[in-house]
Amino acid sequence: MKGFRDFYPTEKRTSNYIFNIWKEIALRYGYEEIDMPILEETKLYNKSGDEIPAQIYRFKDKSKRDVALRPETTPSIARMIKNNSNLKKPIKWFSISQCYRYEQLQKGRSREFFQFNLDYLGVESMQADAEVITTLIKIFTSFQLTEKDFYIRISNRKLLNDLFKEYKVEKTKEVSRILDKKGKIGDEEIKEQLEDFGLRKEQITALFNIFKIKDLNEVKIESKGLDELKLLFNILKDYNLDKFIELDLSIMRGFEYYTSTIFEAFDKNKKFRALAGGGRYDNLADMPGVGYGLGDIVLTLFLESKNLLPKETSETDIFIIPINTLQKSIKIAEELRKDNLNVSIDLLKRPISKNLEYSDKKQIPYVVIIGEDELKQKKVKLKNMTTGEERLISVEDVKKIIT
Repeated sequence: MKGFRDFYPTEKRTSNYIFNIWKEIALRYGYEEIDMPILEETKLYNKSGDEIPAQIYRFKDKSKRDVALRPETTPSIARMIKNNSNLKKPIKWFSISQCYRYEQLQKGRSREFFQFNLDYLGVESMQADAEVITTLIKIFTSFQLTEKDFYIRISNRKLLNDLFKEYKVEKTKEVSRILDKKGKIGDEEIKEQLEDFGLRKEQITALFNIFKIKDLNEVKIESKGLDELKLLFNILKDYNLDKFIELDLSIMRGFEYYTSTIFEAFDKNKKFRALAGGGRYDNLADMPGVGYGLGDIVLTLFLESKNLLPKETSETDIFIIPINTLQKSIKIAEELRKDNLNVSIDLLKRPISKNLEYSDKKQIPYVVIIGEDELKQKKVKLKNMTTGEERLISVEDVKKIIT
């Protein structure tokens, strides 16, 4: 189906490689894995902004309930927390979930995708925001990406709201939605839309000047959001991560639920859409929270462009070729599997040459040939498919070489 993917073994290995790094970093920082239903009541996503509700796959079930395939996981997390009063704070959760949105298809965007979500709830301190952003940076660096490859743009909803007040801009959500088009349409078109919305030219100029601010010391108003940003940047500097971050007050994402910190990850060349995005949402789960989502599709394309995806290799360690010794070969295969080796065995009774060709194509590193002559000597023939070297050795020695 258009916009949906099949995962052949090669694609699945790539996904597992990415998922394993996501999980490894989350666990390293003390986050616990959760999961939630793929189907939720549609009303759960009423606070997901304008874009997501319009993209939901929704239908009436047999009980006439209005339900939807999950387009994101944060509302489900909020629901889970509200439904369980026994949870101990802080709540540190992560999930790797398949999500669905009827989006316009383009490079890096599909209608089905996997999303890594990481959330830290129950803590108001900017230390939590810093830790969450740190996990995102650590994920990228675990893929061997550096500060030359990506960066994290950071802003603050409170500071933006205070700047809007300073410039006497009302209906901030509507204005933010127009400003959010920056980079997607031309500046002149944005200015025209703001003017049509009723903003004066000096207000529009002031708003555009916000985008030019690259140092918090340039902000001359009093704002709790400004204080939060200064603290956050100082903490990240203590983490020695300041080379990965930059101030960017043009971020206007998450109008409906982000209340403080907002951040997005981008590749340095801006060749791709946002790699990840998140922020602080203190009103969504009846407790302070901060988190982000990171999708698999654009990340895979980014890693591929940097030649950082693992080279295709088989997860099978050994392919056994029995020469009229199938039953005894199966027993040897089982013995090897007891040592956590991944073993496959030929059941098609193909010639040795065909099996070697198959093993080479599948990039299986070792082949074990078992014939009557080998069994009489209580040995097997081990072939290294990379070097071509062959050895007549015992099964125990096979274990030692490969493990």
